[in-house]
Amino acid sequence: MLYSKEHLKTVDEQSIGEAYILLSNLGSKFFSYTDRWAIFEPVYATVPNHWHRVASDLDESAQDYQQILKTPRMVIDNGKGTLSRANPDQDSLVK
Repeated sequence: MLYSKEHLKTVDEQSIGEAYILLSNLGSKFFSYTDRWAIFEPVYATVPNHWHRVASDLDESAQDYQQILKTPRMVIDNGKGTLSRANPDQDSLVK
């Protein structure tokens, strides 16, 4: 998980860009064993009013896999080096 040290609801665009670059570099290293991994939007965040992102592999046997499928995310393909977005149907998201 990558988060702001300060109690911020929003973060400036430069900091967000730097955070995504850092998370992408770390994720490519730590998730090198899998074809694809993702950086998730904070739809299910348990700490309100804090900017953060979570990276994870897309393991179908994970206990929270159904939640993963419902969460908007940026998917990174380690083999091709490509990025794509997964934006599940907004009606399926917990509000």
